[in-house]
Amino acid sequence: MTVETQQPQRRWPFVARDAERAAVLRALGGAEAGGALIVGPAGIGKSRLADEALAARSGHRVLRVHASEAGRDVPLGAFARWLPARTRAGDDAGGAVAAVVRALSAGPATEGRAVLLVDDVDLLDPLSALVIHQIVAGGLLDVVATLRSGTPVPDFVTALLRTGRLTRVDLEPLGPPAIGALLAAVLAGPVSSISVAFIQRVSAGNPLYVRELLGDALDTGALTVVDGLWHLRPSQTASQRLTDLLDARLRSTTPEERRALELLALAGQVGLSRLHELCDPEAVESLERRGLIMVRRDGRRLPAGLAHPLYGEILRATLPASARLRHSRTLADLYEHAGARRADDLLRWAVWRLTGGGGFDPAWMTEAARRATVLRAGAGLRERLARHAWAATGDVEAGLLVCAAQFDDGRFADGYRTLDRLAGTVDSDEGRAGVALARAFYRGWGAGRLDEALDVLEAAEAAVTDPVWRAELATQRSMLLAASGTPAEALRLLEPLVDGRDGAEPSLRAAAAGGMACMMAGRFPAAMRLSRRAYRLIAEADREHRDIGVLTGLAGLCVRVITDAGHAAEARAFGGAALRAAADTGDAHGLAWITAGLASLELPAGNLERARRHAVEAAAYFRRVNSPIGLGWVLAIGLLVAVHQGDTARAGVLRAELASTRPELRQIRMYHYEIDRAVAWHTAYTGDPDNACVTLAGQARHWAERGAVMPAVVLAGDLARLGRADLAAAVLAEVTLEVTLPDGWPLGAAIAAFVAGAAQGDPVALESAADAFGRLGFTVYAVDALSAAAVATAGTSREPARVVAAAAALAAQCPGLRTPLLSRAGTGDRLTRREREVALLAAQGLSNRDIAERLTVSGRTVENHLARVYLKLGVHGREGLEAGLSSPPAEN
Repeated sequence: MTVETQQPQRRWPFVARDAERAAVLRALGGAEAGGALIVGPAGIGKSRLADEALAARSGHRVLRVHASEAGRDVPLGAFARWLPARTRAGDDAGGAVAAVVRALSAGPATEGRAVLLVDDVDLLDPLSALVIHQIVAGGLLDVVATLRSGTPVPDFVTALLRTGRLTRVDLEPLGPPAIGALLAAVLAGPVSSISVAFIQRVSAGNPLYVRELLGDALDTGALTVVDGLWHLRPSQTASQRLTDLLDARLRSTTPEERRALELLALAGQVGLSRLHELCDPEAVESLERRGLIMVRRDGRRLPAGLAHPLYGEILRATLPASARLRHSRTLADLYEHAGARRADDLLRWAVWRLTGGGGFDPAWMTEAARRATVLRAGAGLRERLARHAWAATGDVEAGLLVCAAQFDDGRFADGYRTLDRLAGTVDSDEGRAGVALARAFYRGWGAGRLDEALDVLEAAEAAVTDPVWRAELATQRSMLLAASGTPAEALRLLEPLVDGRDGAEPSLRAAAAGGMACMMAGRFPAAMRLSRRAYRLIAEADREHRDIGVLTGLAGLCVRVITDAGHAAEARAFGGAALRAAADTGDAHGLAWITAGLASLELPAGNLERARRHAVEAAAYFRRVNSPIGLGWVLAIGLLVAVHQGDTARAGVLRAELASTRPELRQIRMYHYEIDRAVAWHTAYTGDPDNACVTLAGQARHWAERGAVMPAVVLAGDLARLGRADLAAAVLAEVTLEVTLPDGWPLGAAIAAFVAGAAQGDPVALESAADAFGRLGFTVYAVDALSAAAVATAGTSREPARVVAAAAALAAQCPGLRTPLLSRAGTGDRLTRREREVALLAAQGLSNRDIAERLTVSGRTVENHLARVYLKLGVHGREGLEAGLSSPPAEN
């Protein structure tokens, strides 16, 4: 891992405003003069949009007018420089207006119709407004004007909008994708999802605020590069420059207005009627008119909130302790009196009650702690809420919530002590099972000690008689068995719980365990059904705390299941939505597993750079949440990406870090086949392909013996891709002697067809396998299958150039791809004399036509030669020829 703090180039591109720019240009492009009114809040980019639109409309003279508060009482103050000498607006207003209009309209006809740009049109004095009206109404010039949101539209502008002379263009805040694109462009590199979400949330999508936040983060070192990915420290707050900018608006409030703002800063939002109960309604109305608060309709509710998140940050930072206590007690009392109608209301109530003091309902506090856990709130807040609930009730559930917060905070010793304390107090099946489930989860998934986790669950099953809780314990046992790489045993336990023959749908835990086990067994139709079922259950509002341990990895599992089932587009859409949701809530656990799943999706799709970025980001999250199991998986993915990119240095670093995680000491081995294949590819890449393939074949057999068909088949495919199709075919033959390759797994069928075609040197079968891989979105596999077909056609009556060209075209869709089959494809491992002649001329910059004329061959022949050259050298175009032309020519 490398951390850099260099300052990037501070350039601010124009992003995500193409539709608005097009609207402005349409308003200016008519046969008659017209214009556009750009409306948006301060800092949203109104003037930038106007500049970009006018820059795209080259060849037209631009006149600029800047209205201001200071000049709005000066007649024609905005147009003073166009007033003729010795003319004063007060002497003859009409004549002065006419003189300004004439001066503005004068200009070379060859430059086309001029454009008048007016910033803050509402600040014009009456005579300046008259000038604008006459120019637009008379069709003399095009006009682009800007207006701040919430400001009354001047009457003359309303009249021009009504007649269609002006077109209104509203600018909305930038969303997360646009903020991500903006940050990546400014920083000249990708930015982590959680950092993008934080900046978008704090800035509310305002580009000016983004700029201030980013500048301060760079100045203070809070924003750094880790392995090529920008990360923002979670504790980063608003910059002092931005705070000063916004605080000026807050300082102008009355005491009653300040009280309303402080209450909203603590509450987030309050129903308008309740806010009127607490504060002077006229003060609330004044704040809304001035744009400091906003009232939005949410169904039948009218919640009021601060107009910008940073207002709340400023107010909370300057709030005296006594006022914080008083306001918190007021809000808690109000919600207790009215009833917390929504789960989020209950969580806010709990925070206010603990801050402000006073008695509380223990059941409400327990529910608030549960809700905080589900929402992945900060561990400190969660433990605080749960401890108060536990102290008041002595309930096992509250104690388990304390334990979950401690483990998530990395305080493992405290978490185990809490579990020990709970175990000594439980006297019911529910309590015994709950403590056992938690202990098994943390010993199994957290510490990687499968044997200890299984012992805990088996002991609990012996002590528990309730069939519901016995089923839950068995389900957790099956999940751990599936994660250990023994899906057959897991499915034996799960079969009664997930087959659905009695019409009952499986529980969340059973569905998640079943999805995991079925994926490992290669039973993808069932894996898809169960994984989707589990994720639907997660989306339900009221989830019990005992299922929280399932949540963190499930979205990443779903991405893998959907990908390997042959639905890459669906997996990408699902993963993207899950990633945005996790980033919005700051859920580092969820982000880790989802981003890792996306990395594993993009690698076979051939999007190597995207896969690399996802792997780097996932590794950072796994380090943050101290998950060695997840870290080992994503380091393996990163190592595979580096090998496929031919990045020797990065591959070496990742191999060393992967070795340092000591995966062999842990017993949760679900992702170890990824480690197996990554190490094998790296070993082959660094000069020992025979040993790599023999070892990989042994590991494939090992997985098959445990009933893990999916890893065994995938590793067999890797053997064929590494050039040992004979060994791959032997492994698959042994696998299918033990189990039948499952139906409904198109990727497994394509791998089997590829292995068979490669082992037999059958180009027809290999091309068919390539087509199957392409339909599934496994472009890298398709490239290798076509490359193998190109090798198989050498010396046959078939036309090798067509296959070589097809492989080269497909490889061009995977920038930077390097594989053994790709480099070997063609008529031999090295270039023929004619291929080298063509390559050298192409490297010198000659076109295909020039080369054909010089060598007296056809242009198609040159194209075929170059296609074979690209494959043999492992390059994807002319730009890589010079570096690749280093081997001596082969003899014809």
